[in-house]
Amino acid sequence: MNQPTDPGGLLGSLLADTHLDARAAVGPPAAVPAHLRRAPTDGPLTGLPAPASPRVALDDALPGRTAVRDYAMTPLSAADLSAILTAADRIDADIWSAERAAGVDLDLYCATWRVTGLDTGLHRFGPQGPALHRVADLPAGAAAEDLVSQREFARAPALLVITGNLAAALARHGSHGHRLLLTRAGAAGHAAWLTALRLNLVGTVFAGLLPHVLRECAGADGYHRAALFAFAVGHATPP
Repeated sequence: MNQPTDPGGLLGSLLADTHLDARAAVGPPAAVPAHLRRAPTDGPLTGLPAPASPRVALDDALPGRTAVRDYAMTPLSAADLSAILTAADRIDADIWSAERAAGVDLDLYCATWRVTGLDTGLHRFGPQGPALHRVADLPAGAAAEDLVSQREFARAPALLVITGNLAAALARHGSHGHRLLLTRAGAAGHAAWLTALRLNLVGTVFAGLLPHVLRECAGADGYHRAALFAFAVGHATPP
């Protein structure tokens, strides 16, 4: 008969492994093998306008920050979307430039349903431009609710979905690489949220599209391209 697991001992072992891994991560990171640097498959390119300028000071926007899951039918402007995506990419480029240069990339995908000048679909953000590479068609209306775990997120004008190259991160840092990717994705997602607040928009961070949707639409196998974080954005519903 199997003996019951000692929760305290198991937790101690996990913490010890974490401490060892963190100490190992202090050393020089390993090079990422070339075969792990998988480039996304890009579709038709749509240019985005210059990012919209903030309409509210950050100090004024922060006190009102709260998770909002209900959105008005008002479309999101392409300039606002450009600002949100650019902010998410810029914070990663500024803080983790060495990781990006080494081939440990974050990819920013955007599911659009109500964005001026853009068709419904899944796109990948290209910061040079800025621009969107179309990746796949997406259903609209009630059918879109099958793409997410909570149907209200499919009613947002747009979703930012952040993925990362987990394979490259693990090759470079060991298991610490996964935590680093999650930190980077969290920073990018919250930069997007703060930017949205300064544009008088609302939203919330959440888990993202269902795994099979990203796998089928963007080739996200959970290893070379792993879903990490997401942000839903739109206009507030009328009071």
